[in-house]
Amino acid sequence: MSNIHEILGKRIQFFRKKKGLTQLQLAEMANLSLKHLGEIERGRGNPTLESLHNLSMSLGVSLKEIFDVETDGLTAEEAESLAVEIIQASSSENKSKIIRILKILAE
Repeated sequence: MSNIHEILGKRIQFFRKKKGLTQLQLAEMANLSLKHLGEIERGRGNPTLESLHNLSMSLGVSLKEIFDVETDGLTAEEAESLAVEIIQASSSENKSKIIRILKILAE
């Protein structure tokens, strides 16, 4: 199983290419540096929730679509493990935000 950074990076890259944008164009639209966007797409960057929000707005997709890893072939157990990994690695402030996002997605 890929880690969450790799999965998110691949999904962002997929949506960027689908929209016909270069990395430079998307970076400018999302107010990110080109280097940081490249790192995110390669699964080496650690995007903040704000960066993910900016990327989703620039790509015209929801955060739910970016986080919809079900299409990446994850089993329910792998998805749960990945969610726990994300929460454990997050700051206290981001944990609260993640919980709010999860509650919205669960509705």
